[in-house]
Amino acid sequence: MSLINIFMAGKRTYRGLCYAALAGTQFFCVANACSTNCTIPVYFKGNYTDETCNVVINNASSNETVPLPRVAVASLSRDGNEAGSVSFEITLKDCPVSRTITLFFNSALSAADSDTGNLINSSENEYSRNVQIRLRKENNSQVIIDSADSGQDYVIPSSGGTRSHTFTASYYAKGNSTVTAGKVHAVAGVELVYQ
Repeated sequence: MSLINIFMAGKRTYRGLCYAALAGTQFFCVANACSTNCTIPVYFKGNYTDETCNVVINNASSNETVPLPRVAVASLSRDGNEAGSVSFEITLKDCPVSRTITLFFNSALSAADSDTGNLINSSENEYSRNVQIRLRKENNSQVIIDSADSGQDYVIPSSGGTRSHTFTASYYAKGNSTVTAGKVHAVAGVELVYQ
């Protein structure tokens, strides 16, 4: 079985200053050689916002696995071939009203190919070679990993409520080398941009 994991990760915002300080903190340490009374300055940097949405994947949780079907390598015999498309739904709940929120996928947890915009398969011995995972929006346009410009807009009206969009994941043949049989595993992070 092949899998793509989708996790809420990246620049998620939280309600409450305490959580933001923990979630948005970056540590910078500078060490100096010294003999006595050594100190190491640690700087904290973070962002706080009162906006947040809850992300739900396939009506379950914010961390879900999307299983892809078994396909024959013959269906991925040429560069750019796609096969084994599977749909999944991402719902935003409890969002700030009268806003447009862009959801996009990032490579915080699996590498992305900057040429194709796809997720790269794991590289261990038992994993398929020359195959990637391509994501598409419900209008069939490609989602470019790490690009908010190719994200899906969720328009939240003044009345609030939940909004859902359907995406698809599929195998993608990369390059002129033959796709080999094996496992496929990639992890997509989800990031939200509030406008």
